Amino acid sequence: MDKLTVRAIMEKHPVYVEAFDFITRARQLMRDFHHRTLPVVDEKNRVIGIITEKDVLNITSTKSNITVNGYVIETPIISAKTDMKQAARIMIETGFICLPVVDTARGNTLNGIISITDIFNNLDPSDIPEGTVSKFMSENVKTCTPDDSLSRIWMNMIREGFSGYPVVDKQNRPKGMITRYDILSSGGVRIEREDEHGTRIGTSSRVARIMSTPPFTITTDASLKKAIEMMTRLDVHRLCVVDPEKLVGIIDIHDIVRACIDGRI
Repeated sequence: MDKLTVRAIMEKHPVYVEAFDFITRARQLMRDFHHRTLPVVDEKNRVIGIITEKDVLNITSTKSNITVNGYVIETPIISAKTDMKQAARIMIETGFICLPVVDTARGNTLNGIISITDIFNNLDPSDIPEGTVSKFMSENVKTCTPDDSLSRIWMNMIREGFSGYPVVDKQNRPKGMITRYDILSSGGVRIEREDEHGTRIGTSSRVARIMSTPPFTITTDASLKKAIEMMTRLDVHRLCVVDPEKLVGIIDIHDIVRACIDGRI
C-alpha cells in the first residue's frame, strides 16, 4: 500500500444528498445504487457529513417529510492527497465504512468518496500477513435463524451495531446471511416495531424470505490469502468461519484491512 493516495482509488463522482432532501430520497438512492452510506452536502456543495442506511431504515414510511439534516453524522476530513494507509487507519479506528473526500482548496466541497472496499480491492499482496483465518477472525458472532422476524433482527442490528448476521440452523450450521442491505433492497418489506418485551406489533416477514443463500464458508485453518481470494472471487465482504461445519467466527474485509495495517505498517 506504500505511496498510494486516495485520489488513485476513490470514486470521483459519488452519489450524494443535500441536507434538506427528504430522507425518502436518501433511501431510494441507496436502493438504486446499492450504497450503505451517502455523503451529505450543504447548498454550496460543502461536505457536512454522511447518512447511513441504519438511520434511513429506522424511519418508518409514515414519516416521509423528515429531512436528511437531522440524521447527519460528522466524519473525519480527508482529501485526495491523503495517503491510502492513513485513510485505512482512520476507517479502522473510527468504524466508518467510507469517508467523503473533500477539496480543501474550495472550502471542503465534495470531491469524491472512498470506502473500505476500495482499500480492500487495492491491497498490496506484500502487505498481507502470514497466518490462518483463526488468527484474524471475529469470534463474538451474533446469529439468527430463518424463522426470526425481520422486525426483531432489524432492532437487534440497531441496538448492537452490526450490519448483518449469519443465519444458522439448530445445530449452529450456517444456512445463509441477512444484512441491512438485504432489508433495504427488499422494498416491500415493512419493518414493524416491537415493544420492550419483544412482542411484535402487527405482522412481520421472516428472515428466510430475504436472506442471501448459500452461505459462503471457510475453515479456521485456511490462510488469510485464501480468504482474500474467496472474497474477491465471490464478490462478498464476509465469510462464515466453520470448524468443521459449525459456525465459530466471521472474517470480513474490515478484519483483513486491519490485519494488513497492524501487520505491516
